[in-house]
Amino acid sequence: MQTIAIIGGGFSGTLAAVNLTRFAKSPLRIVIVNSGRPFGRGTAYGTTRSEHLLNVAARNMSAFPDHPDHFVDWLRSRGDFDHLADDVLRETFIPRRIYGDYIRGLAAHYLGGADPRSQVKCHVMDDSAIDIEPCGQNGGMVHLQRGEPIEANAIVLATGNQPPAGLPGAAKLANDRRYCANPWKNWHEEIPGEDKHIVILGTGLTAIDVIVTLRAKGWSGKITAVSRHGILPQRHFRGIEWPTSIPNDGQKRNLAELLKLIRHDCERLRSASQNPAIAVDKLRSHTQQLWRDLSIEERKLFLTKYAADWNAIRHRIAGPIHDAVTDSLDCGQLTIVPAKIESLAAGETSIEVELAPGDQKQSTLIHGDYVINCTGPKSRFSDSQIPLYRNLFARGLAKPDEMDMGIAVTDDFAVINGDGAASNSLYAIGPILKGTLWETIAVPELRGQALAVSLGILDQKPIDWSKRDTIEYQI
Repeated sequence: MQTIAIIGGGFSGTLAAVNLTRFAKSPLRIVIVNSGRPFGRGTAYGTTRSEHLLNVAARNMSAFPDHPDHFVDWLRSRGDFDHLADDVLRETFIPRRIYGDYIRGLAAHYLGGADPRSQVKCHVMDDSAIDIEPCGQNGGMVHLQRGEPIEANAIVLATGNQPPAGLPGAAKLANDRRYCANPWKNWHEEIPGEDKHIVILGTGLTAIDVIVTLRAKGWSGKITAVSRHGILPQRHFRGIEWPTSIPNDGQKRNLAELLKLIRHDCERLRSASQNPAIAVDKLRSHTQQLWRDLSIEERKLFLTKYAADWNAIRHRIAGPIHDAVTDSLDCGQLTIVPAKIESLAAGETSIEVELAPGDQKQSTLIHGDYVINCTGPKSRFSDSQIPLYRNLFARGLAKPDEMDMGIAVTDDFAVINGDGAASNSLYAIGPILKGTLWETIAVPELRGQALAVSLGILDQKPIDWSKRDTIEYQI
C-alpha cells in the first residue's frame, strides 16, 4: 500500500486528499499533517465571524472543477438558503465560515471511511513537518516536530501562505499586548475601549476583515489604515458580455504590449459606460500563461509599478463588505493614509508608527493604542523562517522560484531541486507557487491544482471537464 503525505490541512491539502480518494483504484494510505488551524478550513475559512464573506460568488466556489455546480448544490442542502431563488443563490457571497463547513464536510464524506468500497485510509496528524529526508530514488521521510516520522512514497507541499512579514522594530513588540503581529488569530479579543485609536498596517483584504469586524462588534473608535499606495479593494459589480482583450493567436507578448492592449480595452469599456475591471476579469483564464511569458525583469516591474492596482481590481469584495467600509469612511471613523511604514516602537502610552518622509520631507508619527499588522504574508522564500523550507533548501531538495516568491515547480507541480531537476515524489500546490503562476490563491485555480496533482500521483491521465471561463463579475 502506497503512502501519500500531505503537508497542510487547509483548502489545497484537503482537496488533494479528497481527490486522491475519489480516483484511487488501489489501496492507498494518506497522512495529512496539519497544524495551527482547524483541519479542512485553513486560514481563510477558519473564521467564526459571520460578517466575513467570501470574495467570490457561490457559482464559482465549487471544490471540484469537474462538477462546477457542486457548492451551489450543497448550499441547497441547507435550510437557511431555501428562500433564495437559484439565480440569486448563485450570485450570493456566502459567509466564509459556511464555506469552511463545506470543505470540512467533503473531508468527512470522502476521508472518513464510512464508505466500505473506499480503498483509502486517511489519518490527520496535529503536528508540524520540519524536514524531509530522501529515501533512495523514490519518496522520503517526513520528520515532525513532535511525532514519529512518516515514510511516504509521495509528498505534497500544501502549506499555504507564509506568516505575515515582520516590520522594522516589530520584534521588540512581541510581548506587547498593544500590537498584533498576526491578524489571522483572535486579535478582536484584545481591542481597546471606544475612546482609543486602532492603527491597521495595510489596506488589502485582511485589513478589510478587521474593519468590518470592528463595525460588526459596534466598536466606534478611530481607525487609521496605512499602506504604501493607500488603495482599497474594489466592489463586485454587474457587467456585460465582453471579448478578451488579448488575441488568441499563440503569440507571446511583452509587458508593454500587454499594457497597451489592456488600456485600450479599458477605454472601450469606459466608452460603453462599463466598469474597466471587466478587462481584468476576462484575462482570468490566460493570466498564468501571460505571467509565465514575461521576463523576470518584466515581472519585477509589474510588481513594483502595477501590482497594487491589479490586486485592488482583481481581488474585489462583496457589496455588503464594501458598504461597511464606505460607511466607515463617510462618517469619519476610518482614515486611509498612503505612506511607507518605516518602523514601529513601543511608546509609553501607545505604539508609535513612523511613516517615511513624503512631500513634507520629514517623517510622520502615528500613535496607535492598538496596532494590527495586515501587510499580508511574507513573500520572500530564500530567507523563510519556516523550518521545513529552510531544511528543504539546505538539503537541495527544493529551491525558491526565480522571483523568490515561492517554490520552483514544473508544469506538473513537481518540485525542482537545487540542481534544477524535477522530483519524482515531491510536489507543491497553492499560494507557494505565486512566483511561478501569479494567479494561484483563489479557489478556481487551487481546485484545479489539487485535482491535477492527485491524478499525477495516481499515474492517471487528466480528466476532461467542461471548461468555463471564471468571470467574477455578474452578467
